[in-house]
Amino acid sequence: MTKHDPASTPKETPDGESAERLASLLRDLEELHAYLQERGRHSYELAQRFLANARRDAGSRAYDERQATMLEYQHYIWHEIAGRLSQLLVAYGEPDVASGADTPVEQTPPTTKDS
Repeated sequence: MTKHDPASTPKETPDGESAERLASLLRDLEELHAYLQERGRHSYELAQRFLANARRDAGSRAYDERQATMLEYQHYIWHEIAGRLSQLLVAYGEPDVASGADTPVEQTPPTTKDS
């Protein structure tokens, strides 16, 4: 196990470079936030398709309902993570940077259907 040598740690970069790196990180977090929300929307749409198929086809109802439940949980998880990123963007971003990141996020987990 090696010890951390403070002398080997890179010195603080000039303020301009630090601000640029922070701005770049915030842009990347915004992109990740948008990606996670899109994944959540896609999972939700797929869950709705499985539920619609469960109503149409009695033979695959149990499978379709299980798939829908799993996708609803994925939807919740994607949006939960996106909500945490939104909090970071609001906390560390400039007001104009964070303004698009504070969209409401579903906060309640899906319920399972006992049919």
